[in-house]
Amino acid sequence: MGRQDSACASVRKCRGMSDDVVARHCDRVVIVTGAASGIGAASVAALVKAGAKVVAIDLNEVSQPATHVIRMSVSDEAAWISAIAETTERFGRIDGLVNCAGIIRMGPITEMDLGDFRLSMQVNVEGPFLGMKHTLPVMYRQGSGSVVNISSTAGIAGAAGASAYCASKAAVRLMSKAAALEAIGGGTRVRVNSVHPAMTETPMVKEIVAQLGGDEEIEKQMRALQPSGQFIPVSAVVDAILFLLSDAAAYVNGTEFVVDNGFTAQ
Repeated sequence: MGRQDSACASVRKCRGMSDDVVARHCDRVVIVTGAASGIGAASVAALVKAGAKVVAIDLNEVSQPATHVIRMSVSDEAAWISAIAETTERFGRIDGLVNCAGIIRMGPITEMDLGDFRLSMQVNVEGPFLGMKHTLPVMYRQGSGSVVNISSTAGIAGAAGASAYCASKAAVRLMSKAAALEAIGGGTRVRVNSVHPAMTETPMVKEIVAQLGGDEEIEKQMRALQPSGQFIPVSAVVDAILFLLSDAAAYVNGTEFVVDNGFTAQ
């Protein structure tokens, strides 16, 4: 048994992971943005548990155990250049990039503050753009890698009161497709996909409720919009991310991976 195999065996023994999950992710180097909360934090935890080397990026403090943490804004290009250099110097490669960082600003389009709209674009669109701009060259040189951009069902179907969020998440969807075609055209095995969760059990739900007035009835109405009457569990979204990062998704490229329990089927 080689050194890597031995390390992966230790992960299985100590953390109770299945052989399949460990084989897909052990010792792979993955960058996760938005790592301080929600889907990003859960992704960091799952990847670390599977034996991956995780570089956790967030402007806020990251409480999840990670291999390496970088505090930065995802809309800061100089910070991205430094983060990629730091990651490659430390680990020698980058196998995955998960762009989870995101914000939401609710309100009718006629009342939307231009500053809030621009901030939504900076975090939700410029963040993934800059992440891909500076990570993909590393993956191209390797000839392999997987980018997973977290979009939303709001990037597929409109939602009243969420014009900025819808615009940003729709941009992520088509930007991912364009990047995937560029990677394929370059003859690499680099893949780029977007994940589109319906309303998910994350702190963002509380933010939306607060922005809409803080009434508990609002959350009940939001749940009622889901076919099951329930939000999507974070674990379901993380499972999709882990799949897309793995070689099991070798021919899944340029697609939108919808995790919505029938929401967009309505």
